[in-house]
Amino acid sequence: MWNLKLRGERASILADALLAVPSSSYQQRSLKAALGLFLDLKTKKALHRAHTVSASALSRLLNVYEWDTAACWATLVQAQWEALLLAARRKHHPRLRLCVDLTSVPKTGRELPFVRVYNEVYGLHLVVLYAVYGDLKFPVGYRVYRGKGTPSPVRLALDLLSTVPPEVSRRFDVWVLADSGFESAAFLQGVRDLSFEFVVGVRSTRRTDHPGYVTVQDCQHGSWVNLANWPWETLTLARVDRGERTFFSVASQLLPGDCVAREGGRRWAIESFFKEAKHGFGLNRFALRTAQGLDRWVLLVFAAFTLAMLCRADTLSLEQAAEVAARVALPLLVVQRLTAPLWQEEEFLRQHGYSLTLSRCKT
Repeated sequence: MWNLKLRGERASILADALLAVPSSSYQQRSLKAALGLFLDLKTKKALHRAHTVSASALSRLLNVYEWDTAACWATLVQAQWEALLLAARRKHHPRLRLCVDLTSVPKTGRELPFVRVYNEVYGLHLVVLYAVYGDLKFPVGYRVYRGKGTPSPVRLALDLLSTVPPEVSRRFDVWVLADSGFESAAFLQGVRDLSFEFVVGVRSTRRTDHPGYVTVQDCQHGSWVNLANWPWETLTLARVDRGERTFFSVASQLLPGDCVAREGGRRWAIESFFKEAKHGFGLNRFALRTAQGLDRWVLLVFAAFTLAMLCRADTLSLEQAAEVAARVALPLLVVQRLTAPLWQEEEFLRQHGYSLTLSRCKT
């Protein structure tokens, strides 16, 4: 693990770069308050819970004001890839795992953008690309699945994978991990066209090219198979028993079955992210009524998670890391939050002969 102090400095630099994007000081102050809210994992994500600015100010920042969201995304993603490349410095054949998956955020309102029914869930459906290297884990992109007649989750996942910078592809041994929702021949071929390896889940009924009707369920753990509708590469099959169910996955390299199973199990990192993003960082609290508001809300979730991850040590929980990130990246906001109860009692203090001032010491 590379130096935590350096990671903290990079978190501070990233936050400063993000906060510098809006053109006016008013918008910058609102963005700082919003980022502070998303880094406070003890507080439910509602606009009225932000410190130093009103809910209406945050609503205008997210829905109305014309600040360059694309520049913020570019700044965030560049910082994530740079952190991964720095962590792999001087490593021999480092392996980067790119997990792709779709998560659904149930919603009830009909005026929210992109709300659809998919897999019997009415809500927002996001395809997310999640990069994992060592103890660094970042959500590096997302796409919204908009329903029938629009690009499929498989197409959106391949689009996300195509955004991986060339320097990352050259530096890392890149493996794509996905569940059986991405088992299609189009996805497997798309991953190989990008020169990435993969471990992808497959259904038990997935046919092989053996004569007769032979499915992966009929094959042994660790055996080499060719899929009926994608016979161009020989794959390794892994079987994993969990209770009464058996899960199957195939790998693009001819590895022992146990290695394929272990590699496929690393896909669960993205499931952990989904849980943390929804219940800690507020992804499931989205209630804005514009597409721009959704994009900016997801940006704040991803940015807050990234800052917390940059400041996380082995001994810290994600909640503690987020608090450290807030102190490192937004010190003035933290001071204002800590002193807010005292300012509310300013009149009481004055009546008893006390005055309250806040000044910054020279260091």
